Amino acid sequence: MLTEHFIASIGVPEKPAPAGAAKDAAIFLHEAQPILAQRAIFKKSATPPNCLATSTTHIFAAQSGRAVVHVYDREKGNQEATVPFTERISCLTLACDDTVLVLGTAEGRCFLWETATGRLITTAQSHLQAVTAVRVDPTNNFLLSASEDSTVHIWSIPRLLSFSNSGIDPPAPSRTFTAHRAGVVDLVLGHSSGFNNVAVTTAKDKSCLVWDYQSNTVLRTYLLPAIPKCVTLDPADRAIYIGYDDGSVQQLDLYAASESLSLQPVQDVTISAPLQLSSSSRWTPSDISIGPSLAIALSFDGCTLLSGHQSGAISAWDVTTGRPARSVIQNPLPGPVENLQFLSVTGFANETWRKLRIPSVVKPKFGAFDNSDGTVPGAYALNIQLSGDLQSAPSAFEQALAAPCFPQVLVDEGLSELVSWTQRPLAPSENGAAPEADDYMALDEPSKAQQPSPNEEVAVLKKQLHALRKLQSASFDKIEKLHSENRAILQREQKRLSKAGGAQTNGAVQSDISSEDD
Repeated sequence: MLTEHFIASIGVPEKPAPAGAAKDAAIFLHEAQPILAQRAIFKKSATPPNCLATSTTHIFAAQSGRAVVHVYDREKGNQEATVPFTERISCLTLACDDTVLVLGTAEGRCFLWETATGRLITTAQSHLQAVTAVRVDPTNNFLLSASEDSTVHIWSIPRLLSFSNSGIDPPAPSRTFTAHRAGVVDLVLGHSSGFNNVAVTTAKDKSCLVWDYQSNTVLRTYLLPAIPKCVTLDPADRAIYIGYDDGSVQQLDLYAASESLSLQPVQDVTISAPLQLSSSSRWTPSDISIGPSLAIALSFDGCTLLSGHQSGAISAWDVTTGRPARSVIQNPLPGPVENLQFLSVTGFANETWRKLRIPSVVKPKFGAFDNSDGTVPGAYALNIQLSGDLQSAPSAFEQALAAPCFPQVLVDEGLSELVSWTQRPLAPSENGAAPEADDYMALDEPSKAQQPSPNEEVAVLKKQLHALRKLQSASFDKIEKLHSENRAILQREQKRLSKAGGAQTNGAVQSDISSEDD
């Protein structure tokens, strides 16, 4: 059965928690499908927007106004570590199969923390103001960092993680996107792994830009009615959803019908003129007292949209109608919902489990692995567990065991080898005792006294050759028999088809004669 969960975190509470709420509860894990229920609570955290990341084993939460990240163990349900940094963390995300935590700082830098080794890579201060969002593309090749200075930097992750850049000047970004005129509020990337993937950014200049981050080409420009608070993208990259300060959510259809009634995919058509959104695409909550929409998230099927609000409420929207659906939580959370994410769906029949897992994180070791010569340091070690078989591909014998029938080729090879073993002559012993048969499964080399003479080896080889020729002739006879059967079947099929064709022709002639008689 498929199971889908979502996780929500709150910021600094504006009022005391209600009497029935758990003390110091800050991060909430809920099951969305098939049963709507709360599954876990993690305490003592105040997380600003874009500062929550979840892997299969851990939860990373940056703390508001502090240079600290709390790490929680999902299996044990408690806090595993408190990791300090040299700069205040303003956003974070996971990359490289959840083995690298990317962090943006309030000073305009980016940190890359390898959680299994403790290695920490620091970029240059390329942003003039705080980094508001960091995102990694599906191929784990590009890192995008948005900032309040209205720019978005595109970084090469392999270049950042390479040891050849250690000990020298920090690497610079590959490209910079500068189309916005005010601070970038949020950033989201498409789900495609090809070369036509897009990025969506919203800014305080009331604009939403859809652009190609590999060429810095603006594809669409949308004029928004108000300053956006958050943004998310449809799982099929067909629509954008934006949250506003009044609690409403707006839908931007990227495949809207044009005047010629044909769909315009955003990857293939570049529209230079800004697009004004209609008021009908904006969804208004039934209760305006829930406050601004601080975080939004879409389900796996793209049919349900969740929005977290300032009052701690989480609203569910039906994407097809744009109306509020069922309630996902009975009581509001004890603080503003700053982060809201759907986790990966589990329960697929062909689900592939990761072969490596990180049981516990290794705290950052500042400057411990910086070598000027570009080599891997000797103290560089991995703290991981192997959770499965690391063999890349099964052998031919393993594939034969799993097949419906054992291949005849392997059977013939085994029989020929057994024949050669049984027909091997026995070497006489030195003391005149009866010779003993060699153990063909023994790993030790035979002694010199047991080694046969050249004439005996020639005799053995002749017998092996004779056995192989018998096997070859038997195989040829079998193949000839199969060819004969195939030819007989084809001849019978041709005769049947010819008879069927003659019957149809006779029927047609008789029908023509009967029609002439009429």
